[in-house]
Amino acid sequence: MAIFGKAVQKMDSFAADAPTAKTYHGLTIQVNNRVIGRIKTWQPTAYSREGSHVYELNVDSFGRPVDYVPGIATGFTLAFTRVELWTEEIEVALGLTSASTVWDDLTDQTRPFTIDEFLFRGTTLYRHWQYRGCWFQDRNEDAADSQGDAIYTVNATVAYIQRVMIQ
Repeated sequence: MAIFGKAVQKMDSFAADAPTAKTYHGLTIQVNNRVIGRIKTWQPTAYSREGSHVYELNVDSFGRPVDYVPGIATGFTLAFTRVELWTEEIEVALGLTSASTVWDDLTDQTRPFTIDEFLFRGTTLYRHWQYRGCWFQDRNEDAADSQGDAIYTVNATVAYIQRVMIQ
């Protein structure tokens, strides 16, 4: 079976003895209808919120909080690590620059982009999230090392405006 043009091994995730924990799943990241793949880590922050404790001085609470008032939602970031490809640096893969140009720094990003996150349960689409209004907060290469697997990776944090569940 192929998902986004890539061969995947079929697993019957709905069988009686199939694992119920999210341990065997596929995650595909797509920008502008193009799979940017080779993502090593992916960590969205969507469920954070500020708030304020309410205090009363009385014999029962004696300065302890008696209530909590939820405030504005915060977070709205995606942190990820990606294996860089020759001529397909992250800004090129996202379609934010031409193949012959890479950024000098983050001020070279002149427009936002949208990221689609697809979560598969086996070969069945389980969730589709869309992150709109994305801007890089940081984008840095990991330290180069003469030992190990010699893979060149970039870590980045992207701030977004809105996260929408499409499916």
